Amino acid sequence: MIGSFNPVQFLSLTVVTSNLIIAGSVRTRLQRLTDVMNEPDMDHLVLFEVTFMEPGSRRITASAGVAQIQLGDMLFVHTAGPTESGHEMRTPKQPTPAVLLAPPYTIEGNIHLPMEEELQQAVDSLRDRFMAVTGAKYWAYGVAESPKEVDLLVVNRARAHVAIPVGTEWRKAGPPEVGSRGGHNPW
Repeated sequence: MIGSFNPVQFLSLTVVTSNLIIAGSVRTRLQRLTDVMNEPDMDHLVLFEVTFMEPGSRRITASAGVAQIQLGDMLFVHTAGPTESGHEMRTPKQPTPAVLLAPPYTIEGNIHLPMEEELQQAVDSLRDRFMAVTGAKYWAYGVAESPKEVDLLVVNRARAHVAIPVGTEWRKAGPPEVGSRGGHNPW
């Protein structure tokens, strides 16, 4: 496990599927929600103190002390409170405005794409099972789910279509600036 030296913590989560909103906590040693959701060889989450609700009305349909939730059914996940920012990105990325369509939900926010020569290459390079959307807002008017804003939304890529608005500016990848390596030209 990547975060095996970190103490065990409980992360309070809201999991959204096409037919349920599930609130509960997951036990983990990992610090970042995207790391939790992208653990290799994992096909479910075990949540504690779980409440299952209908979208829109938020009518409670079931409660459980422990429940197994299948990753394949999840549209997206977010923490119940403020998130610890993962400013330590592993690779340089640029925030890019996007609309994600995860029926019946619409999501707006910033996805973080690697620095590539073209925007199409950067979008094509998305490989993780779950992707981060920051400054996110989601809603589903068809099931009476009003807009909700969250700092970080982690979206199941297999269940969402990613759309980059027309006119989005893209900073092309380029060689490091002269001076970025101690004042000498690296070329």
